[in-house]
Amino acid sequence: MKATKLICLAVAGTLLAGGAFAFGSKKAKKTTVKVGVCGASNDQWKAVQYVLDQEKSGIKIELVEFSAYNLPNEALNSGEIHLNSFQHKAYLNNDAGKNGYKLTVIGDTLIAPLTLYSKKYKSLADIKAAAGTNGTNSVKSGALKFAIPSDGTNLSRGIKLLESAGLIEVAPAAGYTPELKDITKFVYNVEVVPQTANTLPQTLDDYAGATINGTYAIPTGLVPSRDGLIIEKQSESGDNPYVNIIVARTKDKDNETYAKIVKAFQSQIVAEYLLSKFNEAFFPAFDYKTVSAEQAAATVKKVDAAVRW
Repeated sequence: MKATKLICLAVAGTLLAGGAFAFGSKKAKKTTVKVGVCGASNDQWKAVQYVLDQEKSGIKIELVEFSAYNLPNEALNSGEIHLNSFQHKAYLNNDAGKNGYKLTVIGDTLIAPLTLYSKKYKSLADIKAAAGTNGTNSVKSGALKFAIPSDGTNLSRGIKLLESAGLIEVAPAAGYTPELKDITKFVYNVEVVPQTANTLPQTLDDYAGATINGTYAIPTGLVPSRDGLIIEKQSESGDNPYVNIIVARTKDKDNETYAKIVKAFQSQIVAEYLLSKFNEAFFPAFDYKTVSAEQAAATVKKVDAAVRW
């Protein structure tokens, strides 16, 4: 697998690769598909390539790395790359709507989950016992304080995660983007405190708990599956706007080669690779079987040995 690294000047809230496409060439032994990605955490595509190779699909993934989130959709829309996989649904809806891009989701991939951590309490039951019930729409004295990210999207995710934990209730009309004003009931006596996301691991001791993204949690030694009290997951309805996705041009949404790539991504091998390689900083947004840590680690070793960048 080959990764093409490109430098961009703009930075978005979360060069172009030229060359002829391999489709339709009778002489080509492999079909090369250029996938736009962002950042350095894209080793899961090794596992996708491994699955494709095991199936003798003849498909070769070439990653085109962007340093900013505002360009992969433009590159895909213009036909410079075949697919991209760097964003969640909420970002695509906003970016495509704003710029008129004709792009379509062809598959869910993963969630970079927000996780509730606490150094003072070992379980949600312990938190609820310590907080005591409230049952009103206002914070009472002595409330346990919980920190959430202060930026718009992750603030909403933090609120929703505390709701999933059963600590608060949120107005249904707010959907996946509630604000503090949308908290309708403090089921338990807790207070929600927005704070800059990258400071949350360092200030965790100051709160009863905090909802922290894996980007900031993992480098400080926090592991969602080991240390988290509750982990953000895909909703059963499948409409969670924070699920990351594979995107194609709308005219290519039924492309058979792309469908094979989606199927390979949504495989047991990729699920095991994601969970073990990234210490659950990424969480599969598709069905998979739970396996032991040892088996998942063996999958990572097998994939990394077989697929070279």
